Amino acid sequence: MAGPRVVVPGPSFTPLPYSLWDAVQKPTAADNHWQNGITWVDRCGNGDTLYEECIAVTGSGGSPTAQASMASNITQTNRGATPFACYAEFDCSPVGLADAQTIADDSLAKIRNFQLERAFWSGTAGKTKTGNVAQTTVFPHLAANATLTDPNDSTITLQPVANMSASGGATTDVADGLGQLQGALASAYHGVGVIHIPTAALPTFVAWDLVEDRDGGLYTHTGNRVVVGHGYPGTSPAGVAPAAGTTWIYGTGAVFGYQASVEMGSLNELFDRSENTHHMVAQQVYVLGFECALYATQVQLGVPT
Repeated sequence: MAGPRVVVPGPSFTPLPYSLWDAVQKPTAADNHWQNGITWVDRCGNGDTLYEECIAVTGSGGSPTAQASMASNITQTNRGATPFACYAEFDCSPVGLADAQTIADDSLAKIRNFQLERAFWSGTAGKTKTGNVAQTTVFPHLAANATLTDPNDSTITLQPVANMSASGGATTDVADGLGQLQGALASAYHGVGVIHIPTAALPTFVAWDLVEDRDGGLYTHTGNRVVVGHGYPGTSPAGVAPAAGTTWIYGTGAVFGYQASVEMGSLNELFDRSENTHHMVAQQVYVLGFECALYATQVQLGVPT
């Protein structure tokens, strides 16, 4: 008679590439006070050049036109971002408590990117198990059709509105839509921005030869970073699901963020006597923000014809 089956480790987990967290700039924090939320000064530039009157030469041979007065070409905005937590619930037998931290890290690794991306796109953080009530709204996020200032300080913008690119929100082919999005970013940001697309849109971008892999990161041919979020739902700035065969995509300035260490819930409060297991919750706090620009456009999915 055969003996009992042997308990072995399962396969190792590999997260999908081109995730949001891969594209996030991660500054070093002096302490953990960022978990209360953050503010920063957003400086964005736009404006014309000037000529030097002493050496200016005109093509007509006449005197140069009078020099225009210099105008302010750097906008300065106080911006803010709110914290949220990615979490995992799991059961652990008393004999396995020594491995609880390893189990917590492994459990979070399998769902963290999805939760992070869903919160950053939709603004809705994870939900509680009891009552199915949303825990918090995440600011800033991508799918936003209104501007919001901090209720405690009206000088701080928590949420910018997602401006439509040149299509005005009408569905366009993916090449034209990406071009409009990148053109809007180039006008408002002037640096390497981030294009946010759902996973379902990637085959279309590849079929149209709109993206390329550079050392493990995905970029457009003009150099903007591309995030392929498997937690991105493709919804409009109003939160409406896209029509079949279409999706919304967004463009932002550089994205940055902070990540806390993994913490677990109290063992005594979460002991399940019926199963003789500790029901545990592991969570990890994040704050995400982005610079200057937020644009949106709706594109058609499918291969070129």
